[in-house]
Amino acid sequence: MARKETNVFVSVSKHFIDALSTKEKYRLSKTDFIRNRKLPFEQLVLCMLKLLRKSLQAEIYSFFREVGTSVKSVTASAFVQSRKKIKPDLFYDLNHIITNEFYTDNDENVKLYKGMRVLSVDGSTINLPFSKELIAEYGFFNNQKKTNDVVIGRVSVLYDVLNEIVIDGLLRPFSQGEVTLSREHFKYAEKGDLIIMDRAYPNFESAYILGNQEVDFLFRCKKSFSNQVRAFYESGKQDETIQIKAKQNKSFKDLPYSQHSTITVRMLRVKLDSGEVEILMTSLLDSREFPLEEFKELYFKRWKVETYYNRFKNIIGVEHFSGTSHQFIQQEFNCALYMSNMQTILTQDAENEAIEKYKNRRYEYKINQSLSLGLIREKLIQMFTNKEDEEKLLEELKQLFVANVVPIRPGRSNKRDVDKHRQRTKPKQFKNRRII
Repeated sequence: MARKETNVFVSVSKHFIDALSTKEKYRLSKTDFIRNRKLPFEQLVLCMLKLLRKSLQAEIYSFFREVGTSVKSVTASAFVQSRKKIKPDLFYDLNHIITNEFYTDNDENVKLYKGMRVLSVDGSTINLPFSKELIAEYGFFNNQKKTNDVVIGRVSVLYDVLNEIVIDGLLRPFSQGEVTLSREHFKYAEKGDLIIMDRAYPNFESAYILGNQEVDFLFRCKKSFSNQVRAFYESGKQDETIQIKAKQNKSFKDLPYSQHSTITVRMLRVKLDSGEVEILMTSLLDSREFPLEEFKELYFKRWKVETYYNRFKNIIGVEHFSGTSHQFIQQEFNCALYMSNMQTILTQDAENEAIEKYKNRRYEYKINQSLSLGLIREKLIQMFTNKEDEEKLLEELKQLFVANVVPIRPGRSNKRDVDKHRQRTKPKQFKNRRII
């Protein structure tokens, strides 16, 4: 069994940022970052990774104070001009690098279900700044009451629900459908993975693609999915293996299957605590290895991706953009994905230590996510720039995480109100309206 320490992920990130090949690949022009500037490429990237949550000038002053450089002549305008030279893909690829590192030679830290990674695809929306460029890129949206015109982007993530890692994340125009985006994530799934999806996602094409990749799936399924599924629902059976086929009223041109293709799936009937009956469709056909009674809890693991969006929006603060261009929005969205994964990785040991330390108390305890993110942002520059004290700093952070925990109170639930934001209006985000 192999296990990686948290400093590995800091070192891998730093090596990627400092590499000459990174600068050459992700700069917009060959003439960018070729001279020594007051805000060089490596420092610019670090400053952005810290997440820009205050006014730009305040963030710049804070950054240079942390790196120990007295540079007061770097203005917000100079910072903006410099970040225009960086492709957003840098932060997207950096996130994939640490994600791959997490799953490589790290068996002791990676949680699995019967040898499988349990992944979930889910979508959401985020509010974007109100600008002509973003309206052109993401589209214009009127709410039902037409009280506030907004720009909304569609977000989709492939999320490891057991390890709380975002394997892939996308921000696209609202007009792009969740199912279409979900298939873009499939290339990051590996043989032997299990992907769980809500009832908005099941379709023959996705099941066919996953089957060819030898990736298993578990779908919550509408009874209107097909005649075979409806027949199973009306039969009252608990568990049945059936054949499904593609819808015939469509063109099969350029598709990887024909109108005669079929897929063998297992249909399951699961009764929730509320008394509601859910129909599940899965490629896990072995009823001995995967008995019916396990699927209720297994499907419920998908809920972790829902709670991730709460953390992504309300703790990571992905909607607090500092710019109003498409390039800047993509930069900061990818930075937020990276920081959410680094937060998970850097607090993993602390979570385990907290469980052991507080095991005799009434409740189980978990790391305070808001505080841990604040501490990581505060110490991020030191982690990346002070090699000698890196391990000491990470240990100090871990002890701060363990000392600041919150209880997990079992049995607490709130009725989900899907319309709670419908009457609400959000203020438009204007330039230079940031917390100092």
